[in-house]
Amino acid sequence: MPKRLWIAVAMMIALGAFLGAAPRRADAATGDNLRQFDAAVPACGVGTGLAFDGTRIYLSCWGSNVLERVDPADGSSLGAITISGATDLGAMAYDGGRDAIWACEDGSSVVMIDLGSLTASGSFSTTGCVDGLAYDGVDDTIWVSCDVCTTVYHYSISGTLINSFPLGSLLGGTGNSGIAVGGDTIYLANNGASQIYQCDKAITSCTLMSTFERRLEDLECDDVTFPGKNAIWSQDAYDRTLNAWEIPAGTCGIGGGASQGDVSPEPEEDDTDCLPGIPGLPCGGKSGGGDPGDYQPVATAEGGATPVVPTTEPPTVAPPPPAATPAPSGGRAGTITAPDTGTGDGTGGGSMGAWLLAVMVIAATGGSAVLVGRRIRR
Repeated sequence: MPKRLWIAVAMMIALGAFLGAAPRRADAATGDNLRQFDAAVPACGVGTGLAFDGTRIYLSCWGSNVLERVDPADGSSLGAITISGATDLGAMAYDGGRDAIWACEDGSSVVMIDLGSLTASGSFSTTGCVDGLAYDGVDDTIWVSCDVCTTVYHYSISGTLINSFPLGSLLGGTGNSGIAVGGDTIYLANNGASQIYQCDKAITSCTLMSTFERRLEDLECDDVTFPGKNAIWSQDAYDRTLNAWEIPAGTCGIGGGASQGDVSPEPEEDDTDCLPGIPGLPCGGKSGGGDPGDYQPVATAEGGATPVVPTTEPPTVAPPPPAATPAPSGGRAGTITAPDTGTGDGTGGGSMGAWLLAVMVIAATGGSAVLVGRRIRR
């Protein structure tokens, strides 16, 4: 390999390391507040019910059969629905398999609200569920607790008591209010101390996850609103302030199931030619047009052989250089026209760095190199 091409390879490695070391935004941590807003809905004396279907947040109000719906992005109103067969709705949980909401009715009965017919039916009695109710899609069961209750109860959907779990000092010595379930994890809020704990389903071990300055009521899982993250929504009992708290990824999905992880759609491919003079090499990466930053130029000798970083000393006598390729009409070999660098977010090193790299290679090889594109999947 010619000495100048060895120099070019070394320069590529050094510049690649520099670009890869660019600072990135640190991810949020478990218990961090991801979002807070006041829902744009009518005032409610006491509201302890919250459910999330992946698109809308539902809010209940004591002494009412009306559910307010809000946008999880900003709390704007998405309209109200009236539920027949109910008069006093408390804690709630969304059932993704049935597209229904399980809700506490009149403080102690559990009913299922069909979101198609907007009708509540199939109630069974509990010791109390007004501010603590969760649907568990793993085994099709219901978890409940009464107001600031010192025991959590586990029921079948037909109303059979499966087990009860005394809390003792697990929640800081206070009773439970909100409940959310996902996979092997259960989340419990202690109303009086305004804290959320992450517990195993045997409720033998609990870890403090987050603290809020006001009362915490019904909880609900969300693994779709915040890309790459899982969250739990909570609310205050005496106003319409909602909070989203980050929880460990993969622990709690909507509708009572374990999280499926980041379900954000893959970026659409773009068949636009990315590098000038190389037809059929798409830019890809972003809908609505390519971004040259999705490709890293790689220098190859004009015979098509890709340079490889040597593991031993190069030979004393370099092999004869490949035959030169005639320059196209109107130009000369090694000339590059850099594309528009766009406005990308800069987290991947950017198009400018890639083209600067290419220019350095051409300069080092004295014009005896051309460019090909190697796709870098983000």
